[in-house]
Amino acid sequence: MPGWRTAIGRGIRMRCPSCGKVSAFEGYLRVRRECPICAAPLGRVPCDDAPIYLTLVIALHIVILSMVLADEDGGMSWVESLVIFVPLALALLLLLLRPVKGATLAIMLKVNLLRPAAIRATPGNG
Repeated sequence: MPGWRTAIGRGIRMRCPSCGKVSAFEGYLRVRRECPICAAPLGRVPCDDAPIYLTLVIALHIVILSMVLADEDGGMSWVESLVIFVPLALALLLLLLRPVKGATLAIMLKVNLLRPAAIRATPGNG
C-alpha cells in the first residue's frame, strides 16, 4: 500500500488506492470485490454510509455559502432560490459522491479496516 497522499489521491481519482491502475468502481457507486491487478480487497472495505454524509457536508456548505452571497440584499424570491439552488445541490452531490467514496475507501483500506471474509460452508459445518 502506498503512502497516505498517494492512496487518497488515487481514491479521489476513483482508482484502486493500492495500485492506481484500475477503477475502484464497477458502476456508479458499486465497489469492485477486489482489484484485478493487485488483488486489494476493495469489496471488504465498509464504506457505505460515511461518504454520503461527508458529501452532504461539503456540498451543502458550498450551496449555503452561495445562497448567502447571492442574496445579500434580500431581493431574491423563494421561487428563484428553489430554481437555482436545488439543482445546484443535486449536481454537487452527484459530482462529489464518487470521489468522496473513493477517498473514504482509500483511508479505510490504508488503516486496514476490513469486513471479515465470508465464511464458506463446508460439508459437516452445517
